[in-house]
Amino acid sequence: MDKRKLLIADDSELNRAILANMLEQDYDIIEVTGGEETLAALQTYRGEISALLLDIVMPGMGGFEVLEEMRSRHWLDDVPTIMISAETGNAYIDRAFSLGASDYISRPFAPVVVRHRIINTILLHTKKQQLMDVAEGWFRRQEKNSEVLVSVLCYGMERRVGETGLHMKGVGKLTALLLRQLLRRTDRYRLSADDIEMIAMAARLHDIGKLLVPSEVLKKPTPLTDEEMAQVRQHTRLGVQIVTGLPLYQNETLIKYAVAICRSHHERWRGEGYPDGLVGDAIPIVAQVVSLADSYDALTSERSYKPAYPHEKAMQMIHAGECGSFNPLLLDCLDDISELVRQGVAERNNAQNSEVHRTVEELYGGQDVMAARMTHQIEVASAKQEYFSSLTDELWFEYTVQPSAISLSHGACDQTGLPAVIVDPQSNSDFIDAVGGETVRALRDRLDSLSSDETHIELMADIMLGGRLRRCRITMLVIRALSSAGVGCSRLVGKVDDINDSYARLEEYDRESENEVTEQVLLPVTVGAGDVLRIAHDQVGAVMQCYRKMFAIVRLVDPGICMQVSAGAGVHHIEHSEHCYSVWNKSHRCENCISQEAIRTSKTQSKVETDGGEVYYVLASRVEIDGIPYSLECVNPIRSAAAEAESDESLLGQLLIRNRQVYIDSMTQVFNRRYYDERIRNLTGEQAIAMIDIDNFKHINDTFGHPAGDEALRSVAQTVRFMLRSRDELIRYGGDEFFLLFHGLPEYNLQSKLNQICEAVREIRLPKYPDLHLSISIGGVYAAGRISELIRKADIALYEAKIKRDRAVVFGISDSSAASGNND
Repeated sequence: MDKRKLLIADDSELNRAILANMLEQDYDIIEVTGGEETLAALQTYRGEISALLLDIVMPGMGGFEVLEEMRSRHWLDDVPTIMISAETGNAYIDRAFSLGASDYISRPFAPVVVRHRIINTILLHTKKQQLMDVAEGWFRRQEKNSEVLVSVLCYGMERRVGETGLHMKGVGKLTALLLRQLLRRTDRYRLSADDIEMIAMAARLHDIGKLLVPSEVLKKPTPLTDEEMAQVRQHTRLGVQIVTGLPLYQNETLIKYAVAICRSHHERWRGEGYPDGLVGDAIPIVAQVVSLADSYDALTSERSYKPAYPHEKAMQMIHAGECGSFNPLLLDCLDDISELVRQGVAERNNAQNSEVHRTVEELYGGQDVMAARMTHQIEVASAKQEYFSSLTDELWFEYTVQPSAISLSHGACDQTGLPAVIVDPQSNSDFIDAVGGETVRALRDRLDSLSSDETHIELMADIMLGGRLRRCRITMLVIRALSSAGVGCSRLVGKVDDINDSYARLEEYDRESENEVTEQVLLPVTVGAGDVLRIAHDQVGAVMQCYRKMFAIVRLVDPGICMQVSAGAGVHHIEHSEHCYSVWNKSHRCENCISQEAIRTSKTQSKVETDGGEVYYVLASRVEIDGIPYSLECVNPIRSAAAEAESDESLLGQLLIRNRQVYIDSMTQVFNRRYYDERIRNLTGEQAIAMIDIDNFKHINDTFGHPAGDEALRSVAQTVRFMLRSRDELIRYGGDEFFLLFHGLPEYNLQSKLNQICEAVREIRLPKYPDLHLSISIGGVYAAGRISELIRKADIALYEAKIKRDRAVVFGISDSSAASGNND
């Protein structure tokens, strides 16, 4: 699982290093040196940063200014901010808290105190957000419940009077649109957003009086008689009786709006309406708006006595006065929103589907506000997943426990012939036939025995792929959920790899290797490019037995399927293990799988592994058997049983000394070229790197002598290393050139970091050589790719920097041009 991100903003390299060393085990640290960089980082990592540690005094924009900007952008609600400073005065502390800081920590730092206060701040902020979400969710559910009840009432009433069931909702929506546009045109009416919402809700009750009008009159398809028309017109007064007859809530604003709308929504601007014949502004403005909305929606809706008219004809009829006269200002408002209203009519034609979609979204958002905020991100991620799935033939799946269902990738569907989604797969005969009942039972048993800290499962299974039974490896990620029964598996995301051919070859090697090997065997090895051994399949047993004379354990790894050579009386035996990591008593893959790396890079890899109280040295080389790549693992103990009493600290010290002798440059005490070649050059990903060259180094040797050159190398290396964080790596690449790798440094911070390094080197003074002034040129690159490829771009940037001298030139990921910074 990814660590939470902490943003440390402090212009002091030492202070950042101290905090980073305290916290990097628990958090992913992002470092910035100024206020502007802090805001940029908050914008870049928006939604990912758990807390901000903010220094008060920084060059340019200080900590208090950053707080003010965060408050204006409403970022303090999402990012708890802890001020860090040597200042202990009440004025500083009061101002920090008044601006919205969550805590205030004074230097010098106490590691335990700092860690616990950060954890408590994050937990408190998380609980606060959860409580706010719960409260907001409760209110949204209440609003939704009210909406549902009103919709049911309106729907029942409209069905009784023979309308479509959407008229009242349409009137409410158009009422809200007209009111908002009216407030844009004039400030005469003092209506708030809450008022508009209540008026729109009350507008849906405008025809509630029709409940007391005989339905046969309302549904009559022919013109009404005068007596019948008089009955219909009574619905305005009857509506008021219904609303005012409610024993409760008579003092509520919503009821007052409803009364005005029910009684006056058939009044007209010039007085030709009913029931009171009101004229002009004597008609309540809410009734005027609902009157216009009611007329438009009635014209564009189907009735028992007329078809639905299109938007253009409805607008023409309203302006021509065929529905009576209306307030000219409201007619202008209707014209302003004409296109929006037209779209509303089009949407209403697809009302069934869109209504279901909106209801689901609203209910989902009401129950889990935090999840609703992530809906867009989830939709984007799902779209990406669907797209990339369609581009690959890989077999992957996702299984949910509740409800029990499995979804398959395009490749899995093609290979198995199964549908993309299977509900309750454990009872689906086609699914059982494809994957095998034994596989399902083995997975169920594995899940039942899963410990709380296990997140990965691997199984070997025989699965029907392409109509043939194939040996497969199933790798799964376990996703857990908290329930009343505790933390359990809620979902499995997995991949199926067809290893049938590799497995069959290893079994063949096993059979051929069972014969005794008693005579001396010469290794039939052809050494090619890199550290690759090439042999024929009938020579596997002999080769492994020879290696067994030098190593305690010899294994041929796929990786995933293993053969292990064990000792015997003049013979050797091949033992199968379903998982290569089981030899170390592990339940999941090694984090540092050197066999996989050896196969990928064709370079011999090494590591130290532990098993109980024993420590082992492991070598892995690529071996090709009839052209098919495997890893040959050779293992020897580096601590014997007789030395078990030796302390772990002593052993670790010996390993560190050995590692230092191999990878540390004796002159500069930074990493050497061998470290780059073996550990760095093949790294891939998004990287921030730099090449450093000491300016006029040949001139320094020629003028001041080689001892001065050596001193310059040491001083530059140690100065640069002092400017770095603990996780960054400085390597003497060759001569007076150094290679620099930043881990997790944001792109926007690379240029300023390299500028600081140039400045620091310029300040170096060598007491033995007072006339010697040092400077460096740096070529930096922030890009995605393999280090060995990116270093070429860094060389180009360094070349440009050397031309300008004493510069840091950076090529960024977002453009192809160089951005240079002058350090004068």
